[in-house]
Amino acid sequence: MIIGSGFIAKNFENYSDDLERLNICLYAAGISNSQTQDKNLLKKEKNKFIEFLKKFNQKKKMIYISTCSINDPSRNKNPYVLNKLYIENLVKKNIKNFLIMRLSEVVGKNENKITLINFLNDKIKNGEKFEIWSKAKRNIIDIDDVILLTINLLGNKNLNNTIINVANPRSCFVIEIVKNFEKLNNMKANYDLVDRGEDNWNLDTNKILEISKKIKINFSDNYLYELLKKYYF
Repeated sequence: MIIGSGFIAKNFENYSDDLERLNICLYAAGISNSQTQDKNLLKKEKNKFIEFLKKFNQKKKMIYISTCSINDPSRNKNPYVLNKLYIENLVKKNIKNFLIMRLSEVVGKNENKITLINFLNDKIKNGEKFEIWSKAKRNIIDIDDVILLTINLLGNKNLNNTIINVANPRSCFVIEIVKNFEKLNNMKANYDLVDRGEDNWNLDTNKILEISKKIKINFSDNYLYELLKKYYF
């Protein structure tokens, strides 16, 4: 069972049989714009989950898709992230068997123009000026790798009733993403670098490292470049 109709949910559709076999409900519904300040929209997201809880079959295991932004001091107080934390707590208090999966910046064939990578790609290709926070760090991962890691995680009974970061072991500065886009586009981006952001944070990815090696996901120094090339060129 998959709850949701957005980018993440759609990419898991090919694995619905695996989820059904393992008696898992993947809850991937939510707000697509992580920058939203719309109180009504945020309240609607909470209420939708509360209503879902009332009907949830406790014989199933719930996988709740959350966000690694919870770990970022520059973002963990915004309404979107606070909503995710609120729902995480509902999961922990009300679901007998769960796994909270916090995803980082997931890249794939995604039409959502508000995502960081789509935003940077559009600005650079169109030659439009934009602002980069010099200390802003992001963690970029391929949707295909997220799905492979998730499917391999589901059978691990040691990961019951816990939280796991499904992310790249190597975070990067936003300026590094821009530099890779410049290299791929063979053009200079038009931006102002401002002294803002938080670089004093990291993600614990120890729980997925062993699995990533087992299924041969190579988070190399070239991972970001190859990922951008895969989806944008």
